[in-house]
Amino acid sequence: MIQIKSTLSEKDKKQILNILNELIDIYSDFYLTKNNLRYYIKENLDLLYKCLREGDKIMFDKEGIVVITGWSDKSPRKYVKLLAKDNTILDKLLKNLDWSISNDLFIKIKRNNPLKEVLLKNKYKFIGGRGKEILLMKKGVKYVKSSQNESPSTD
Repeated sequence: MIQIKSTLSEKDKKQILNILNELIDIYSDFYLTKNNLRYYIKENLDLLYKCLREGDKIMFDKEGIVVITGWSDKSPRKYVKLLAKDNTILDKLLKNLDWSISNDLFIKIKRNNPLKEVLLKNKYKFIGGRGKEILLMKKGVKYVKSSQNESPSTD
């Protein structure tokens, strides 16, 4: 079951550690940036937990993790960091992310990372590149809650 959280219980932390121990970050794209330095999440879990306490979000299930950063440092951009067992899991996580986060989302990954194809299929657009990395973006979707008692406007 996919969960999205900002606060983690000890059980959640154990589950995340198990997931990280099972998955390999072949392209070194699963990192947090603080003060222009990259901190790989697997080696810096305390930093991840600190960012989550300050407002960042994490979505995970037993075969993948998505970290959404930018809230803790009040950045205008929300960056997504992905690590998944395979493209099917990534696709499932991205679809759930669409329903959970309505902000514009940015992803910086290596140009040769095969996750790029899944991201493009999920409506992320190429907006720039620099050297070995590319920047993709997906516009946020604002969902409007409707009530059965409301009637359409007739203006």
